[in-house]
Amino acid sequence: MTFGRSLTVLAAVSLLGAACSERTTQRSISAPATPSLIINGTPTGAGNFASVGALLFDFNKDGVINGDDEVCTGSLISPEVFLTAAHCVADPSTPAGSQFYVSFAPDLYAKRIKVIKAVTFTFDPAFGHDEANLHDEAVVILPTGSTKGLTPYTLPRAGALDQMAAKGALTSAIFINVGYGTSASRTGVPSFPYDGKRSMSTSEFRSLQPNWLGLLMNTSATGLGGDCFGDSGGPKFLEGDGSTIYATVTGGDAVCRATSKDFRTDTPTARAFLGQFVSLP
Repeated sequence: MTFGRSLTVLAAVSLLGAACSERTTQRSISAPATPSLIINGTPTGAGNFASVGALLFDFNKDGVINGDDEVCTGSLISPEVFLTAAHCVADPSTPAGSQFYVSFAPDLYAKRIKVIKAVTFTFDPAFGHDEANLHDEAVVILPTGSTKGLTPYTLPRAGALDQMAAKGALTSAIFINVGYGTSASRTGVPSFPYDGKRSMSTSEFRSLQPNWLGLLMNTSATGLGGDCFGDSGGPKFLEGDGSTIYATVTGGDAVCRATSKDFRTDTPTARAFLGQFVSLP
């Protein structure tokens, strides 16, 4: 979805909704009264999480120039491979063969941001066939040399989260959310201000399923934060490990006030897809 400054009306959405169907929940545009952040988060600036970027698409056919063109979030996992969610590129509003772009600018509304024209993209062919294992991963291939100066993130070892869970290490774990998406109002009529800045927040661990990582993002209860529209495909890091992507954002509750559901990157099916594009530990 293109987030043009403020999303104030929320359409009815399914599980693939809260952070997911960015482009099917359409926008109303107005300038935010105050800067918006990934839920209860802070802008990263240029130096932090520099290899987390925005996936862009020219919806209005006026050129890809700023945050109005933001679709989703993603991360560099090799100099030419950008990891995002399958539902970000396999969407009715972007027909087959669509041209995508990527920017690692910390503020998509800054003047003269660098935008990289993607070479191609592909997503897991099993995407969408099984809700229990959605295969919600895609890669966007970037030109050689286009990400010079950026350090790609790593992917976890097979079953890394299961091993942590077996040791009881996830019970009190805090995960880091990074993305370009909207914030969300805590109470009352849902509203979703957007400022185009890359921001980060933290969330408490909630649950671990065979293919999913569940996180809490009830700010009023935890004092922490979460993710929302436009953060789909964005990385989940563990606090203290800002270099390993353990999962990517898929969805959550429709008003972005309670939970985040994230697709794990350490499972056999995720590794089978991603291993075609990068070397896995």
